[in-house]
Amino acid sequence: MKYFAGCDVGSTYTKAVILDENGKIVASTIQRSKINAEQSSVQAVDSCLSQVDGISKPEDLSYIVGTGYGRNRVPFAHENVSEISCHAMGVHVTNPEVKAIIDIGGQDVKGIAVAPDGTVKNFAMNDKCAAGTGRFYEAMAHPLK
Repeated sequence: MKYFAGCDVGSTYTKAVILDENGKIVASTIQRSKINAEQSSVQAVDSCLSQVDGISKPEDLSYIVGTGYGRNRVPFAHENVSEISCHAMGVHVTNPEVKAIIDIGGQDVKGIAVAPDGTVKNFAMNDKCAAGTGRFYEAMAHPLK
């Protein structure tokens, strides 16, 4: 069986997933990102590897993609792809009728227009203020518990 992985090193959270050759999710994790993006990626992928029998190290995976704010710090990635492109193709594969995405990240918000083939038609993002980002919403939610 072949396995494939993706590791999204965001400013706030690091996410990883392992898929089997049929596209089924066999492992996933979401962890708070550390200051060191490489350390975050290693811990997230290790967490996923521990969930799948028969594989124990990144070299056991057929292909690994790094994405997100820290995508260039995923040491075992075969390829680094922007989260904007990953969002567009991921949504297209899941539901080709979706034409627009709003990504509320830890430090920014992106609007992405998806072309009919799943590529990015256009995108825009905030550039001056973090209000309205995931970190802002998280901070506002704590007093409301």
